[in-house]
Amino acid sequence: MKWNVKQWVSEGYKASRAGLPAAYIYRSLRWPDFAGDSGAAYEVKYGGVSIALIRFEGKGATLRTLAEAARFPEIGELDLVELALWVNKLRTASGFN
Repeated sequence: MKWNVKQWVSEGYKASRAGLPAAYIYRSLRWPDFAGDSGAAYEVKYGGVSIALIRFEGKGATLRTLAEAARFPEIGELDLVELALWVNKLRTASGFN
């Protein structure tokens, strides 16, 4: 754990941790399973593939690990939760929804 997340591009973040390649977090398009939801969604990409989806709803968030995450055992669910907390903090500070 102990990720360092910084704003990288508009509505995108770069997460780094010692000894690991960077993870990138981008504002996501609408996935079919939450097309009716108005909350913001972000994809976590690592190693060039999407490994998780973070969806913010009101004051809460839903984190869904995708099947490709199994290829990267160095990033566990607690790491993804930490990244979701960082994104929530940064997007709230910058005014993104």
